Amino acid sequence: MQFSMSLLINDALAVDAGTLGFLWPLERQQRVQHVFLSHSHADHLASLPVFLDNVYEPVDACPQIYGGPETLECLRKHIFNDVFWPDFIRLSEEEKAFLILRELETEKLVRLPSGTTVTPVLLNHTVPTFGFIVDDSTAVVAFVSDTGPAERIWELLQCTPRLAAIFLECSFPDRLEWLAEKSGHLCPRLFGRELQKLPRDVPVFVYHLKPAHHQQILAELESLQRPGLQLAISGRLYEFHSRDEK
Repeated sequence: MQFSMSLLINDALAVDAGTLGFLWPLERQQRVQHVFLSHSHADHLASLPVFLDNVYEPVDACPQIYGGPETLECLRKHIFNDVFWPDFIRLSEEEKAFLILRELETEKLVRLPSGTTVTPVLLNHTVPTFGFIVDDSTAVVAFVSDTGPAERIWELLQCTPRLAAIFLECSFPDRLEWLAEKSGHLCPRLFGRELQKLPRDVPVFVYHLKPAHHQQILAELESLQRPGLQLAISGRLYEFHSRDEK
């Protein structure tokens, strides 16, 4: 079951912070240097304040938090506001920093000190939301959530070399397709249409299944009979290599 969203990549990079602040042992949190937030919804950033509190040391280095302008504004107004949580943004200007905010632009590549690159691509959700194309020079993996039917990210991935895997959301069963459409998500029927836009030989991992509908969504996805489609398991370590290197 996936109750909230965080993905840890090569130990030092996280996509979203829904559960990042609850990762154990603490040393795993302390190794995370870069956090890319897809959007402002709670299941994708709920534990960010806890994470920053957990790893804080009064030293020069601190986590860098990346997000679109709307997501960063949400952090300023609704999270770090001295009501919901202490204003770590203001404190970072007055003392040793808790965090550094980095604004993302769609399709503008971010190169990290490790050499890993992250390309944000706008998706189709109820608030501005990015999918991420992550390239660590060994392989490229795309993380696509939250979104309804999209076009641009699939256009980019169709011509992306060394694409090893795609993580794609599917939030609701088909009987709630109306809710998926209104909330900017996918159900298996819509998911199947998105699969037709993907490179067919790339493994697809489905995630972001709403817990109350988990088994029904899985059963409906199985009926798609798409080779290489599998459920992303929470807590499991996945290793990816370029298909050219296999």
